[in-house]
Amino acid sequence: MDGGMRALVEFNNLSNRPTAILCSNDMTAIGVMREAYDQDIKIPNDLSVIGFDDIRLAEFTIPPLTTVQMSQMELAKVAFQALLSEVQREAPSPKRSEYDLSTSLVLRRSTALAPAGKQGTKLRTAGRYSNRHS
Repeated sequence: MDGGMRALVEFNNLSNRPTAILCSNDMTAIGVMREAYDQDIKIPNDLSVIGFDDIRLAEFTIPPLTTVQMSQMELAKVAFQALLSEVQREAPSPKRSEYDLSTSLVLRRSTALAPAGKQGTKLRTAGRYSNRHS
């Protein structure tokens, strides 16, 4: 949560502030939402916030957090396969391996259209994550 709070402070110091923040996990997103509350930034009217993990708490934040859901079981299988492939490899490979991990967007109420006049502002991210992991 602290990382999300610090990220929002940094983003608010930019001359071109973001209209949406995609966080690497739900706890970071909750930190962003907490700092937004402290700075009187209205979610989602002024800022959309998206998390990643779909933890149980996400549906109970105010407003409920939009998040990316993934299967922990599928993630474990992908991680195990990656580890097994690495162990079975006879020599280190400079080529990067890629693995697919299915995700789905869980729309709740922490996202909305960008405020008028703000369309086209680049999406900024707090943390790093994608639905294709290497």
